[in-house]
Amino acid sequence: MSVEAAAIAVAAVVYLLDCIVLLERGQALWSRSSLSFGSNHYQIRGKVVALINPLTPFIPVLRTLPLFMNATVPNSADALRSLAPLAGFALLQLILVFIALPFCLCRAPGWPFFLSLSFAYLNAFVMLGLIWRRFRKAGLATRPLAALGFAWLACLPLSVNAQRKAGLAFDVAMDAREALRLLPERDQERARGELAAQVDEAMQELEESDERHLRLDQLRRQLVPGAG
Repeated sequence: MSVEAAAIAVAAVVYLLDCIVLLERGQALWSRSSLSFGSNHYQIRGKVVALINPLTPFIPVLRTLPLFMNATVPNSADALRSLAPLAGFALLQLILVFIALPFCLCRAPGWPFFLSLSFAYLNAFVMLGLIWRRFRKAGLATRPLAALGFAWLACLPLSVNAQRKAGLAFDVAMDAREALRLLPERDQERARGELAAQVDEAMQELEESDERHLRLDQLRRQLVPGAG
């Protein structure tokens, strides 16, 4: 394998690893048209492994609250409004990092590669500044952006996920049950079944005497009438 091909492969692996998100049981990744609860069986450090679509970094993704948790967190509508203008920048970064740069690296080294690399870093700076400005205007926490921004600039493939990782820096003020109701009707039954499967897994990890086990059992019966 050539050095160029190895560099491209490493960049792709780094990006795919960045698309992995860890969730609590029953917690979900939510966008306007989908709801994902991650794997029913694979866990890392006691959390569920979920994968955000590597091909759609321009679609904002938010993380719901864990089940039965109350917290003072941002409203989902405020978060989506803050992230929506970055869609074009995220798509451009995907094209620059995984199409333009690999092509220039293999076929047009020199000034074309240098210009593509400079443009990719400039776009990453613009995304970071725009996210910070819109978060501050909406009253959202900007502190997580310091670590995220450093990672985006230190490792350029991570910047492709800038829009989505900014949205995943906090939970939003709804849990999976509420997010489920916002889905198109044709997708609600599938999402309800996936949530019920997550609830089953969570119940197996708790003692029957635990109050959370009882609450999860009640939720399962609501999701799947006749269950139990």
